[in-house]
Amino acid sequence: MKKTRLLRILFFLLVGILIFVSIYRGLEFEKIRDALVSLEYGWIVLSAVLGLLSHYVRALRWNQLIEPLSHQPGRLNTYLAVLVLYLFNILIPRGGEFARCTVITRYEKISFTKLLGTVVSERLSDLTTFILIVLMLFVAEISFFRDLLTNNPRLTGGIGSSEGNEFIWIGGILVTVSIIVLVFRRKRGESKFVQIVVRIFNQFREGLQTILNVRNIGLYVFYSFLIIFLWLMMLYVVFFAYEPTSDLSLKAAIFTFTVSSFAFVLPIQAGLGAWHFVVIQCLLLFGIGEDQGSVFALLAHTFTNLIFLIAGIIAFVLLPVVNNRKAGDLRFQDLTGSEEDQKGTGAG
Repeated sequence: MKKTRLLRILFFLLVGILIFVSIYRGLEFEKIRDALVSLEYGWIVLSAVLGLLSHYVRALRWNQLIEPLSHQPGRLNTYLAVLVLYLFNILIPRGGEFARCTVITRYEKISFTKLLGTVVSERLSDLTTFILIVLMLFVAEISFFRDLLTNNPRLTGGIGSSEGNEFIWIGGILVTVSIIVLVFRRKRGESKFVQIVVRIFNQFREGLQTILNVRNIGLYVFYSFLIIFLWLMMLYVVFFAYEPTSDLSLKAAIFTFTVSSFAFVLPIQAGLGAWHFVVIQCLLLFGIGEDQGSVFALLAHTFTNLIFLIAGIIAFVLLPVVNNRKAGDLRFQDLTGSEEDQKGTGAG
């Protein structure tokens, strides 16, 4: 199983690299060098602050989902776990979700499977909030987006296709899990293995249902909108750091942010290649040349992931320290296991 998973990771990494190389093979290095020299790094720092702030808000919201499980993990542990999440998402597509659950399971003694249920609730909240924000912005600026889509009809098909993939992915998981549980429940009591599977599902369902028992649902909704807003502003302020994009409007940032978000549907590390391609195409619509768009996408993606990589490594090192444990107690391989690998680590 681990070998198959490794091969899948390497395959999609290769796909991302091929897309990346095909985009940048014709770009002169001097243009990247000149951009680095003239870049307004103050805006890059602001983007980093906004990103780290969004992670803190995500940690606060995650604590709200964990609280109905009769646990209240420390904010620092939850925040460091979220930073580890983004570190491992850069290295392993979707791997960060298992990593952050493992961190909280180890240091807060909470069931791994229940935590995984809260993660699904959180991601569904993100998807719902994102769609609501897109719809509200579209209605508020309907004439702008109508003209943009009318002049570029191929965009409509691309967005609809990506969005469908996301819903199919989530729906497929829910249907598969439901079928498995129904089959196993009919044979409940016939084997110890079946009982274990049903117990794990019940723990997962308990974690998933925590969103129904959030103490302050208004605050939860506010956090959800704030997270998406901070991610949007992360991209927008980078526009000001690079001279060719410094005059682009917030509308351009909203459109680029919205469309480029669908690049992460593919399980490619940090959206490598796919995100760059989509951003370049979006910027072309606003008068930014292909070379300039390529440089912007490269700079924005590189600095964002470099910041998350550094913050994640620091969090990984700090976790054993703030929990009074030796650094050797938390190993890299501990955070890359599948759910099955974690069954024995969860508290009831």
